[in-house]
Amino acid sequence: MNSSKPLISILVPSRGRKKQLKNLVANIANSVSDVNNIELLVKQDEDDPYTTIVAPNRFNIPSKVFLYPRSEYLNRDYYNFLAKEASGKYLFAIGDDVLIKTKNFDLILEEKIEEYLKDKPDRLAYIQVSEDGSEAKHPCFPLITKECFDLTHMYFHPQLLSWGADRCLYEIYSSNDIRRVLGVPEVHIEHLSYHDGKGIMDETAKSMRDRFFRDPNCHNICTLYTVPQNIKMIKKHIEKIKREKDMI
Repeated sequence: MNSSKPLISILVPSRGRKKQLKNLVANIANSVSDVNNIELLVKQDEDDPYTTIVAPNRFNIPSKVFLYPRSEYLNRDYYNFLAKEASGKYLFAIGDDVLIKTKNFDLILEEKIEEYLKDKPDRLAYIQVSEDGSEAKHPCFPLITKECFDLTHMYFHPQLLSWGADRCLYEIYSSNDIRRVLGVPEVHIEHLSYHDGKGIMDETAKSMRDRFFRDPNCHNICTLYTVPQNIKMIKKHIEKIKREKDMI
């Protein structure tokens, strides 16, 4: 695919990681079939001494960099902010310490996702790729279709400061009322984090950890009270679109 709009919007918050961000840009360029299938959206902090301007970059990946005052709300002010600015058909929220390991991942994702959506006029889908080496019980870096964000006005739950939002998102789309999880195991990524001994505990990682442990029960509260509301709303939308289609 090579149209005026990108296929995949890759959303990346980054702070204090100039080297990792440059490596990610090179990695994307070496893995994608066509750089014009991608738009890279990066949000950085105005006070970050390691701020690097990604666009324009030597790989000619269409990119946008947003500089704003630092916020402690990773999901609300970084991922959700970038998702709102995105124009791709699919949104891919990752970290600057993620490695995409599959060549032509964009074409593989497009083929699998569009095949999955053929009988789903609402185009709502949560996409799970292979996260090599991860011991998490849920995807840490899922994709969602743009329609998911347009409907819910969120990628991750905005009230959660850092960790836990990926689990809550999975709970929505894997629920019995929704069941919109598509696995694409052919696409492999790897998180080069300190959790698995593949990265260092830098200041950015410490900040993520510290924010979570201020209220380690926050994502459980989200599971109990917010996720059911999300499921109810999405189910109602799916049923509405289905009724409208059946009337045609």
